[in-house]
Amino acid sequence: MSMIDTATRLIIARTDAYLADAGKGGSLRQYPTLEKEVSELTDEDLKDWARISGTRDRKIKLKEAESRYLFALDLLENDTVLQTLLELCVTEFIYPEFSAYLKANFDCDPCLHLAAVIEGRDGLSFDEIRRYARLARRLLIIDLKAEPLQYTKVSAEERLIGFLSGDDGLHPGLSDFTRVYTAKDELHEAFVNQDIIEKGIDHLSGQGRVLCLAGSGGRRFIARHIAKGLGSDFLFLNIADLIRQSGPNELASRRDMLIREAYSRSAGICLYGFNEQFITGGISDKERGRRDMETLAGMLFQPLEEEDIRLILCVDELKMMPGREFTGNWKVISLPESYDYEERKRLWQGLFELHGLKLDAASFASRYRMNPREAAFSVLDYIEESVDQTAPDSKEQDQQAREERFARISLESLQDTGDGTGRIIYPDVKLEDVKLKDKLKRVLKDTVNAVLSGPVILDEWGLKKNYPYGRGVSLLMTGPPGTGKTMSANAIAGELSLPLYQVNLSNVVDKYIGETEKNLERAFSFAEKHNVILFFDEADALFGTRSEIHDSKDRYANNEVSYLLQRMEAYDGVVLMATNIKGNIDPAFMRRIRFVAHFENPDEEMRRAIWEGCLTEEIPHEEIDLDYLAKQFDTFTGSVIKTVFLNACSFAAPDGVLQMKHLIYAIRQEKEKESAVNFTMDTLGKYAYLA
Repeated sequence: MSMIDTATRLIIARTDAYLADAGKGGSLRQYPTLEKEVSELTDEDLKDWARISGTRDRKIKLKEAESRYLFALDLLENDTVLQTLLELCVTEFIYPEFSAYLKANFDCDPCLHLAAVIEGRDGLSFDEIRRYARLARRLLIIDLKAEPLQYTKVSAEERLIGFLSGDDGLHPGLSDFTRVYTAKDELHEAFVNQDIIEKGIDHLSGQGRVLCLAGSGGRRFIARHIAKGLGSDFLFLNIADLIRQSGPNELASRRDMLIREAYSRSAGICLYGFNEQFITGGISDKERGRRDMETLAGMLFQPLEEEDIRLILCVDELKMMPGREFTGNWKVISLPESYDYEERKRLWQGLFELHGLKLDAASFASRYRMNPREAAFSVLDYIEESVDQTAPDSKEQDQQAREERFARISLESLQDTGDGTGRIIYPDVKLEDVKLKDKLKRVLKDTVNAVLSGPVILDEWGLKKNYPYGRGVSLLMTGPPGTGKTMSANAIAGELSLPLYQVNLSNVVDKYIGETEKNLERAFSFAEKHNVILFFDEADALFGTRSEIHDSKDRYANNEVSYLLQRMEAYDGVVLMATNIKGNIDPAFMRRIRFVAHFENPDEEMRRAIWEGCLTEEIPHEEIDLDYLAKQFDTFTGSVIKTVFLNACSFAAPDGVLQMKHLIYAIRQEKEKESAVNFTMDTLGKYAYLA
């Protein structure tokens, strides 16, 4: 006979004996099922029961169900009243006839009062009742807010019966938004944040009961490592999904399910899925969101905190815990907002080795400032596409090709990302595609090298301590429109395999006081968070010389420039700026720029190189007089040449081959666009007849 069978039959016999002592003998005669169960109890069953229930020596080998029953009694602190309450509830669940029996003879359901009466403890004090009720909630269903609490119905559920029988399945009421991680689950090394893991283990292995991990970038992974270090299973519950799937009256019920599940498994609880939208419910009324969060704290967090259960909270920001008084049981650990070069290199190296990828960790550490979660998901996306294309990394021989493909895949998640001030561009050009003078191109290469070598000289060479600010890389490109500034910015991003965040100045400069600074902050914050190159194109309005203050407008205009200067000094990333201004740039601004490139209209040699660069092998063409084009149209900038060439190809498409006449016709249109009144055919020179 199983432990549960013996326990249920004994409690039926005990209630019958209690009634017999009270002068109500023969109480089971009207309940044949119960009478039959009691009659099947044997002396051998009673001896086993006495042997098992009387021992607390865990060295004695017991059956699984026997061990679990004793474990349940341990959770109830081996109190006889609570043991009787447990057996009453389990018996009622298994034998529906027992419920009718109790109501007929005791005029009540299983409750604390009935258990106390059977144990000869009638007249429990208020404090005893509250204590018993709280302990009972570890395994049984009881409403702690009901009054009078001692007469409140207490019941068992199927999950408890399954647990006592050896079933480890998760409660069906939690399974949609809860996962179980055991201490035995495989978990790869934490390549960074080991100090946070150790602090978390120290806190929860001592007197601490609540650990709050604030920030972003692998909180659940850290929580799993902490759980493994504690040697404890943990229930990971998505709080947003819980709220979304719980009606007004279901949250408390599911909270109690969670408590019972944690106790039955000796597991901790990790709550995640907190975010700003969750707090406000997706509405703009943040005060209402705050009130809702405080209500949730009272219904969920505080009851969990009061239990003897380790609790980990994963939140984006501490403000998501409004009104929370951090007592000695609490510990808050904030994840790093950024990682230094050595940490990033260790992270990338660990991920590459973990997945068998032949990629250069130092190169990735120089270019990417991803947090651990972003880096891990980027690697997984890269591997997934490699498998889909049946092109495993080990077969790719070209290191640069592997890194470029990784960059493209890992940054695709930003395609739809934006903060309203700009747009994400994924350049497919390199510096070799930009036709510039060697001296000018050298400045662009120096900018790229400064980005790649920055972590080495700042971290490995120890220069960081000498440069508490101004560690970012900035490049100012000045010159007339169409001279290659925008394309050069794209080429720099292409060399670094990073996306370009092109800021729309019309969305930044605002006529209202203080709004321009706010918009600039949004742009810088977005670039910091998403690891993109910040590009201010045609930014003349931001870079002018600060003027003498004659009115409030001058003062606030100067404030905007001053804010930009301060923000650039505090920014550790890459900032590219392009302006048509030549001599009206604030000297204070120039002092803070690491590199300056002055673009000029291309000379004849450069114009020919640009024309020649447009005429690729893929384009079917007849003989094109490149020398003539370069010499005759000496006012053309690079962007004009590319526009003319694109139009010429459109004209040539119906003929299937590009000819000189198509180029001359496109040039004529461009010249007429510039000045239709002053245009003459002589402008086109010896090929004018083709137009």
